[in-house]
Amino acid sequence: MKRAKFFFRIALLMLMLGVFLLGATARLYNLQITHGADNLREAERRLRRTVVLPAARGEILDRYGRPLVVNRLSYSVRLDLNRLTQAADPAGTLDRLVKLMDETQTAYTDTFPIAGPPFVYRADLTEQDSDRLEEFLRRKSWGPSDAETLMAQMRKEYAVDDRFSDTEALRIVGIRYELDLRALFGMDPYRYIPPYRFADDVDITLVGKIREQGLSGVTIDTVPIREYRTEFAAHLLGRVGQIPEKEAADYKARGYAADEIVGLDGLERALEEWLRGTDGVREEETTASGKVTNIVSARPPEPGKNCMLTIDIRFQEQVEYALASGIAALRERGEREGLAEEELAGAGAAVVIDVPTGEVLAMASYPTFHLTNFQSDYAALLEDPMRPMVNRALAGTYEPGSTFKMAVSIAALETGAITPRTQILDRGRYMRFAPSYTPRCSGGHGSVNVSRALQVSCNYFFYDVGWMTGIETMNRYARELGFGEVTGIELPGERAGSLAGPAYCAQQGIPWNGGDVLQAAIGQSYNQFTPLQLASYTATIANDGVRYRPHLLGTVKSYDYDETLYDTPLEVVKSMDLKPETLNAVHEGMRLVTQPGGTAAGTFASYRISVGAKTGSAQKKADGSPDNGVFVAYAPFDDPEIAVAVVVERGGGARVAPIARDIFDAYFNGQDEMDSVPAQNALRG
Repeated sequence: MKRAKFFFRIALLMLMLGVFLLGATARLYNLQITHGADNLREAERRLRRTVVLPAARGEILDRYGRPLVVNRLSYSVRLDLNRLTQAADPAGTLDRLVKLMDETQTAYTDTFPIAGPPFVYRADLTEQDSDRLEEFLRRKSWGPSDAETLMAQMRKEYAVDDRFSDTEALRIVGIRYELDLRALFGMDPYRYIPPYRFADDVDITLVGKIREQGLSGVTIDTVPIREYRTEFAAHLLGRVGQIPEKEAADYKARGYAADEIVGLDGLERALEEWLRGTDGVREEETTASGKVTNIVSARPPEPGKNCMLTIDIRFQEQVEYALASGIAALRERGEREGLAEEELAGAGAAVVIDVPTGEVLAMASYPTFHLTNFQSDYAALLEDPMRPMVNRALAGTYEPGSTFKMAVSIAALETGAITPRTQILDRGRYMRFAPSYTPRCSGGHGSVNVSRALQVSCNYFFYDVGWMTGIETMNRYARELGFGEVTGIELPGERAGSLAGPAYCAQQGIPWNGGDVLQAAIGQSYNQFTPLQLASYTATIANDGVRYRPHLLGTVKSYDYDETLYDTPLEVVKSMDLKPETLNAVHEGMRLVTQPGGTAAGTFASYRISVGAKTGSAQKKADGSPDNGVFVAYAPFDDPEIAVAVVVERGGGARVAPIARDIFDAYFNGQDEMDSVPAQNALRG
């Protein structure tokens, strides 16, 4: 009986197992055979990915709403390492992609440290490239080796077999190296590798070819990129690009994603907080090959804000032309005079400031460059000895020469060292420090007061006035006029310059002698100022001692222009409260500069608008290099609207005055035209 029960139980268990296996088999048959294709499609459809939707940056416009920097949609090729490695033949996929790039003559990112064949390490490897390669080898547990050995290892690692020639293999391996760098270092808090942007702004023809071939792991994104609507103001507008490696930690702390595009220089950088938009996010369901089958959710991007500048781009164009053509004319004159190449007029800058507000209407630096062609021209720009990428208007420092004499006059008149009626006899050679130091005044000007001394630029007068006033007092007033400190304009890279004196010499470890005050009083010695400082100084004098902070940002608008979000306020940096007799004496001296007998009379004596001005020359150095030409002016004299500063390296003193005259022509002719047409400033309301 017991034996029968045992076999019964065994039979029952076997039956139950058989039923279970039969059911499981039927279920598997149903899933894999009967509905296998449908289930496969469903599984593929449910692969998900999160896509970042790049936000458009805000636009940059001039004061009248003319677009300067805008956005346009472009196609970008990206590589997805996970999808690529899941493909049947990753090496073949990359080979086909590279050949498509060749067919359409499209450049792509390639920083692989090996060149060839024959395979060798590239001679132009930077320290950063070498460091990355070394760390890459360490993490792969590969020891250091020659380029041939490393290529063999990498061909094996990435399954780049003998189907591919050495040239083809080099390009495939280079792409895999770039992708692996980011995979290895992507989560490393101590290292930063910019996201791999394979190719940007590609042609629609290439997009079509890539889509036709259905390359797994290769995606096409539509992204906004910057487009420049002007060839001018390159030093002001600036560029955008990927986050610089050395600043990655700072941007990360500010909430930036690793692959965001940011302002690299100029106003693109200075106005980053306004111009930057907020990226959107889209969650997609895709097939294994990357085809989108469903949008699960989406948050649209929020564009950046639009920034309207204080510059008038048409006026900016004319100022750049006046500066470039003026320098060309000075060079031609120098050639006629037999000067050597190194003695001819060279680089320069011009700045125009709106006197009543401190707004910068134009800022030009020569030589310049085109932002549209910057990438292709970069190597040539970098090697150009004239350094066209330097914005000399705010990063170039120059001795002001005699244009500094108004500052000395103000210091002397305000402190009582002289009065407007004080007369000093020009004896030619100044003998206070004889016989060791006896500087000359070559004019033979006779007995002059301060206004006449400014008119004829009498050095003897200012030697004596500088000595009577003292270096500390001169520098105190010079600082109030804006020298020796940055103006605070929005652009990065502004230099403060320097004021000659015992303090500066002590910092530099050089001696300061009593006679140095004489040279400082005529704008020489260690006085070094930027053209922007000189323009602000001139505007301050035109404003009777009220100094406004120069600025380039006018207003900030919402992306649809419906709302004004910010309007740059009028900011008084210093109000000097100068005595009327001081102002009258200095203004009269500057007016006389442009009248018969003045140092700029040849340019302005018959000019249709009354101008207050001062010429300046940075004296020749021991190496015999020609004088720099410096000129500052404001107009109209009775009701100043604009202040201008022009500096030309080796420009020869008053010879640069015609450049300022051309700038005045452009401004006042433009004002006449604006009076006859409807206002264009509607966007700045």
